[in-house]
Amino acid sequence: MAEAWTRRTERSHPFVLHAIAWVARRLGRGAARAMLHLGVAYYMIAAPAARRASRDYLARVLARRPRWHHSYRHLYAFATVFLDRMYMLGGADSPLSITHHGVQSFRDCVERGQGGIIMVSHLGSFEALRALSDRRDDLTVRILMNWATGAKMNAVLQKLDPGFGDRVIDTATADVDRVLKVKAALDRGEMVGIMADRVHAGERTVDCDFLGGTAPFPATPWLLAGMLGVPVFLAFGLYRGGGHYDLYCEQFSPGLSLPRGERMQRTGAWTQAYADRLAEHVRQAPYNWFNFYQFWH
Repeated sequence: MAEAWTRRTERSHPFVLHAIAWVARRLGRGAARAMLHLGVAYYMIAAPAARRASRDYLARVLARRPRWHHSYRHLYAFATVFLDRMYMLGGADSPLSITHHGVQSFRDCVERGQGGIIMVSHLGSFEALRALSDRRDDLTVRILMNWATGAKMNAVLQKLDPGFGDRVIDTATADVDRVLKVKAALDRGEMVGIMADRVHAGERTVDCDFLGGTAPFPATPWLLAGMLGVPVFLAFGLYRGGGHYDLYCEQFSPGLSLPRGERMQRTGAWTQAYADRLAEHVRQAPYNWFNFYQFWH
């Protein structure tokens, strides 16, 4: 089911990743994107489970039976977004353009000296959010993520940006240590991004209606937000083709509360509301959602 992604072996080869990074830097984005076709073709052949998951998802979001070229486009969009992460971490020479929508909600929070939680997802590029923080000295965004599941890719990004790892809170650490790090970041007036669309093994879940089916979403992000009582935001960095992204930001709540006896009921309502907002953005950019495993029950 949904936690099966944690058992997937990372297929990326370090040499290939570093070669793509070299081409991207020396020869440009066009040459690097052409190189991606080799990797996508290999993945179409060597990763049947991911291919099936792509077809299942695309059938739901496109409302028709997808053909092989739909899955190829889906995988190529994923590869392009990964490539663009290198540019987003690379500073002023980036060939990308990012249009921001609703970022004033972040700025208002920062200007009050208040930290907040941002619910992010595997839709498009959450790196667009950190690219925004790199351009603003008063806005720091840290992301909760499992470093080990993408260790090879992360090593490449770390080489491109030595400060990359410093902005990550590793979810592989003990629960108490992780919560303390999140609390410390919020107390410093920073934003903390949490992946709200992927379940870890053994994690408590909420079954939500999503794209015409029932799927498990993690309850932990909402329980944590309710426990800390800070403002909660949503952010979606949609890849629009070419070199353009749209970063959509919105305030979800000025502060969630968890009264005794209503914890799971409220958590379920918040999770479903998030799943509904995610579905709206997924339909805007159907080839942007990158959960390549069996997501629905």
